[in-house]
Amino acid sequence: MLRATGQMSRRQFGALGLAAFALPLVAGCAGAGYPAQRPGRGGGQAALLLPLSGVNAAIGAVMAQAASLAGLGRAASALPRRYDTSDTPEGAAAAAQAALDAGASMLFGPLRSDQTPAVLAVAGAVPVVTFSNDDRLAEAGAFVFGVTAAQSVSAMFSYAQAQGLSRVAVVASPGPLGAATADAAVRIAAQGGLHLSATLLRDPAAPGLVQALRSASGGVLPQAVFLPDGGSALAGFARGLRGSTLQIMGSVQWGLGDAAANPDLEGAIFAAPAPDLFQPFSDRYLAAYGTEPGVVAALGHDAVLVALGLGDAGSLTRAGLQRAPGFTGVLGNFRFGKDRSCHRDLAVLAIQNGKIVIRAEVAET
Repeated sequence: MLRATGQMSRRQFGALGLAAFALPLVAGCAGAGYPAQRPGRGGGQAALLLPLSGVNAAIGAVMAQAASLAGLGRAASALPRRYDTSDTPEGAAAAAQAALDAGASMLFGPLRSDQTPAVLAVAGAVPVVTFSNDDRLAEAGAFVFGVTAAQSVSAMFSYAQAQGLSRVAVVASPGPLGAATADAAVRIAAQGGLHLSATLLRDPAAPGLVQALRSASGGVLPQAVFLPDGGSALAGFARGLRGSTLQIMGSVQWGLGDAAANPDLEGAIFAAPAPDLFQPFSDRYLAAYGTEPGVVAALGHDAVLVALGLGDAGSLTRAGLQRAPGFTGVLGNFRFGKDRSCHRDLAVLAIQNGKIVIRAEVAET
């Protein structure tokens, strides 16, 4: 479902500039749409499994800082305790076991997809809400909290169809993100009645992208092309589409500042968290820590909102996670389905004359 919104300047969206979803990867303190209640009221306690040491320690640190903002005003005894997963599946399993031994009723983490099965193996009946964006982990038993390729594809394809763009293609770098995007695009296009003319996994520096799209699409160019990659790969693909009439679409992977400054992406549209919820969080984070947060940091914040809300309600359970109304966090509204996948509302932003404008908000069904 689409809801049109207004326009804002690029400066007002500056905090979305860290596209941290390439990893293997404003609500009040009462949390996630619940009424405020006294700290520590029933329901057990959740735990945060974060990489507080090792190569991803910097990411774990910003997630922990964002989590602290969500817990302001709450008693320390009511807040999720943090456990260090370090870099290995064994480290994640040890962190999970320590949390369980301390009485945790729900585990938020780990960050990485390769650590999640190890946590599931020791968690038993305790729900595991992984920060990974690997959809396949839901089949293994985890609740998948990261913003997935399918969520970006769903938002952009829904918007494209509403705009009369019925023929689309996907172009991505080879790798896990490209493969996940291609799989999601095939499924979602079929469900929505779009014609997916091609899915190309190729080197962003390879010449002849427009011709490759034409050939893969039966000799007729599609109306739009979805580019899930960010960074240098996005720049390479955008350069390859220079001068074409294709509508460029993108994902949450895009870095806002880099995308807006790239003249090859003028007129492009892409999926992102709803700015009216994310920006107040970003402002609070900037005031507290002197830097702007990324989207992965916001996952740490929203995890604490969910943990506190469910704890207050005595519902730190699988059924609590799958409550029909879902939750509201700084990354927007979301809910967990019966299959443990996360359904998110995302905004559609556009690059127009060097500014970012809001085109619509997409409610995922």
